[in-house]
Amino acid sequence: MVCRRRFLVAQPCMPLVTNACTLAQSWRFVRCRRVANRSACAPPHLGEQHFLQEKSPERSSPTQMPLSYVQNEVGGMARYCTDDAIWGNDTIQGAWKSFHESLSQSLTSKDALKAQRIVNNDLVGLALCTSFAEVKHLLSLLAPPLRAAITSHPIFVEQEVEEFFIHLGQAVEVRGGEWVLQTPPPTATELQHTLKRVSHFGDDGRGCIKNTPHRVSLWRGRCGEPLGVTIRVGRFVPNVAQALLPLANQGSLLIVSKAGVGKTTLLRDIATSLSRKPCRPRVVVVDTSNEIGGDSPVPLPFLGRCRRIQVPRREDQGDLMKQVLQNHSPEYVVVDEISTAAEAEAAWSISQRGVCLIATCHGESLAGVLQNQTLNLLVGGTAQAFLSNEERRLRNKLKKTVLERPYPSPFKFVAELNSRNTAHVYVDVNQAVDCLLDEQDAKGNASIGTTVVVNQPPSERLMALLLEKQRRGQSTLDHHQIRKCATDQRDCTEDQTDDAGSESFGNTWIEERRSASSSFRRKKSDQRLLEDLQRFL
Repeated sequence: MVCRRRFLVAQPCMPLVTNACTLAQSWRFVRCRRVANRSACAPPHLGEQHFLQEKSPERSSPTQMPLSYVQNEVGGMARYCTDDAIWGNDTIQGAWKSFHESLSQSLTSKDALKAQRIVNNDLVGLALCTSFAEVKHLLSLLAPPLRAAITSHPIFVEQEVEEFFIHLGQAVEVRGGEWVLQTPPPTATELQHTLKRVSHFGDDGRGCIKNTPHRVSLWRGRCGEPLGVTIRVGRFVPNVAQALLPLANQGSLLIVSKAGVGKTTLLRDIATSLSRKPCRPRVVVVDTSNEIGGDSPVPLPFLGRCRRIQVPRREDQGDLMKQVLQNHSPEYVVVDEISTAAEAEAAWSISQRGVCLIATCHGESLAGVLQNQTLNLLVGGTAQAFLSNEERRLRNKLKKTVLERPYPSPFKFVAELNSRNTAHVYVDVNQAVDCLLDEQDAKGNASIGTTVVVNQPPSERLMALLLEKQRRGQSTLDHHQIRKCATDQRDCTEDQTDDAGSESFGNTWIEERRSASSSFRRKKSDQRLLEDLQRFL
């Protein structure tokens, strides 16, 4: 019926329009009829959805708040203020600018103690002030009655708030830390008040609050009408990923966890920490939902040297990841969330080109990612293999088909978040995946992983596993080099053998190597290998 009405309005039997004024009036009539028909299926208490397309009122950035006011409100800031050049500014934005300048000067002058003091103290204080201002900004977007009901609740704590759930006909729910509070359901006017102040929503139902890392997700009805929102509070928490930084420095890292455990919070700290390295690497952030750099043309100030690319459409993220690699020559690529097969293939392509990739994906564990047909390429994938009778006997298998890993994992390390502060780190992803496919307990294998506290410096056990992995990698490299030398020498020997079959200097070279050390089959040092090559050449 609705489509028929639209068709009848646009019938060519309409009277001819003879002037521009009549034409404009006719098109206005058609447009009004179409809107009226589309609203027929919308609930009467919400009316039209035009407020979703309305431009949000211009509001100043939270970082423009007076720094002295925020310091007094936060309290206990004296222990964080060590650099007067930072805390003498009028606004939070100015303090961030001075912070990056002071840190850059200390790195240039190779004053490691000053740089460490700034990161451990002033950076933490600035993050607290910025978080306070951003939460205040978020609360100011709520309707006054709704805001008053939330902030006056006895268990509400601004510094701990993590999520707001606002839906018509249901109690407002606010979560943070170990507490959950509820207030009476919002009215349609209160919901509309909040939606007007949120940036546009994408096709995936996600929106952002401008100049903040907060994310807003829309609840829609059957006909697309807005019924509620979920607001996730984003914060920059410095030094929260200390245990994972050595992994990110040595290779690609994948962080796996369920939603709401803190993957994006870890990414913010890892990205900024990598950009602060003395060698000043090129760190590019692919900001999936603008939760890392904020929903504004200029990235949030804590990112510093990080380069940020925004994702206009969710389905284009895989192509954007490849464009970053081709156009911007990154050394580190940080991706907020990998969720499709195209993005997994792009991650594979990045890893094969010598670029370190730090990314997150949803999953309860490494085994869960392996069972996900869309994302298991991130850990090497799975494929069926047929076993002969002899192989079945050797492997003690009852079935003729088994699952095997067809490719090496594009990530050197996988961090499986168990909670906000603990994670199980796999330092050998390929071996861990092979254990899982062989129905073994990969998490209980102490030689390929260990549990760490992510916000503490890396444990001795983790560092020992990393050193052992480096040692095994060097041993494998030496083994391949020796095999290559032996192959080249054998080819030269065959070319230089006389007609009688006499041997040339090749066998002499082998005998010299054998007699030089009783442990010929052991790993050779780099210096010894170089001497052998020089003598051979």
